[in-house]
Amino acid sequence: MLSTFTSYQLIARDIPKAIDRIEAEPITKRDTDYYLANIGSVKSIDDFVKNDRLFKYAMKAFGLGDMAYAKAFMVKALKEGVSDSDSFANKLSDKRYAEFVSAFNFAALGPNATSYNSAQQGVTNNYGLQVSVGPSQNGFTYYKGETSYYLSNISNVKSIDDLMGNDRLLTYAMAAFGLDADAEPAATVRAMLEGGVTDPNSPANTSTNKGYAAFVAAFDFAQYGDQATARDAVQQAVPKAVIGGTGLLLVKPTAQYIKGEADYYAANISKVKSIEDLLKDKRLLTFAMAAYGLDASTQTTKQIRTMLTGGVADPLSPANLLTDKSYANFVTAFNFAQYGDQTTTRDAVLKTTPKLYTTESSLGLIKPNADAVQAETSYYLANIIKVKSVDDLMADSRLYNYALSASGLDPATTNKDLVRDVLEGGVRDPASVANKLSNKAYARLATSLNFEAYGEAATTRSPSQQPVADKYMRQTLEEDAGKTNEGVRLALYFERKASTITNWYDVLADTALASVVRTAIGLPDSFAAADIDKQAQAFEAKLDLTDFTDPAKLEKFLTRFTSLWEINHPTSTAQTSIGVLFAQPTTVGISTDLMMAMQKLRF
Repeated sequence: MLSTFTSYQLIARDIPKAIDRIEAEPITKRDTDYYLANIGSVKSIDDFVKNDRLFKYAMKAFGLGDMAYAKAFMVKALKEGVSDSDSFANKLSDKRYAEFVSAFNFAALGPNATSYNSAQQGVTNNYGLQVSVGPSQNGFTYYKGETSYYLSNISNVKSIDDLMGNDRLLTYAMAAFGLDADAEPAATVRAMLEGGVTDPNSPANTSTNKGYAAFVAAFDFAQYGDQATARDAVQQAVPKAVIGGTGLLLVKPTAQYIKGEADYYAANISKVKSIEDLLKDKRLLTFAMAAYGLDASTQTTKQIRTMLTGGVADPLSPANLLTDKSYANFVTAFNFAQYGDQTTTRDAVLKTTPKLYTTESSLGLIKPNADAVQAETSYYLANIIKVKSVDDLMADSRLYNYALSASGLDPATTNKDLVRDVLEGGVRDPASVANKLSNKAYARLATSLNFEAYGEAATTRSPSQQPVADKYMRQTLEEDAGKTNEGVRLALYFERKASTITNWYDVLADTALASVVRTAIGLPDSFAAADIDKQAQAFEAKLDLTDFTDPAKLEKFLTRFTSLWEINHPTSTAQTSIGVLFAQPTTVGISTDLMMAMQKLRF
């Protein structure tokens, strides 16, 4: 019979090959095929525990096969989940229960528990959340209102006097360049604008505050005169800079969606001749109201009709009485009370409204509607499973934009090289790029699309499917080894769990791990009855926990364990412990060379 050390080495030197042998066994293959074919159909805890074959397979995979009978116990753990640190599974000292519940997380994922994939459901859930939460963030209403005002009025500014005469526009414009209009003397602002930026010695160019040069370059009346505010630097760059500096995380609809809505509006708005016509076409109504900061889906038809009917000529009209001027702006543009069936022929409707909608949508100030979210989500789910690498993701701009938006990142302003570094580095290493960045959105992205940890399986892997089957194979391998030599099973188990050990109490909470450590440092089994803190101190005095994350040091540790286990539990009853020291290598006992090497190991 082979020694403990030799038996362990034969398996440990090529564990994948050993698992392949286990996987090929007819009974194991049949049970695994059944599990993988049926676990995705399980939609509740009751479904799970009632299917004895699936439940027992799953329990064994986590080393809980002996507890498969305790279904009421497991139902309690599954119902409470693991999100709460005080949940039943989390309070159990045996962490295998928490691991099991994490894999079958019905409490958090409901019917998706057995099919959940972070790159699929995780990202799409976050995308929907980002769409709905973004516009409700603190400050959104203020910035949306100020942006709408700016976009509606900046084209009317034809000179420095016009800009200086409108405090609201001036404040917004200067904020885009990090300048505080209230803190800057009006004379200084005027001098900067009048001097322009063509002359290297102009006030703006010589100012120590470089924000002035950027501000004047955008509002360069000295060079462009009354056309200064018609340029993209004023019309588009300024609001983008303001929104970009707010810290608001807004999901922007795609360019195709914006164009589609704008095209529909342009083709159909002229057909609208009355308030009732506008109310009947929900798509036109949604577009028109969104341009002025209103969500048609949250307003009743009666309320909208009341506002439009009242007009804005009377200071006491319903729209004018509201503190929020969004309705007043909307009614001013669609002023059926004053213009009747000619309302939709005016520039306010034909030009200003679509311009506001398009610009504000591209800024993220108008969230995509439910149809747009569904269209993007459907495309994402249909195609993300084809993505096998970071390169694949970055090659599809639609998938890339969706994934970044779901994590709270703006695809238009986020550096692609940084995204690549984040995804390739993953989150397992505390020193990875994602973990070191202060913006935790990057860590969310790397966690949901975890190519570093799961490779090609990142977008299809479900914790309750193939990973459970993999655990089952490893568990079966260890159990089969334990049938002939318990020391080999313990060594294989320790090798598997070593990287997850964070403190000595983790070891003491697991009788198998504790047994390995006691054997390796020469402590009797009776030491397990000692005070828990004294046990931890004894372990710490002999071993360095970080050695378990170093493959070479871990191998050295397990060599010592298997050698000492062989002395205490000889595989050949014909040999004494003394005989083992001088036995021939490989076939019986352990070699003299091995024992000499073992004696040199320091712990």
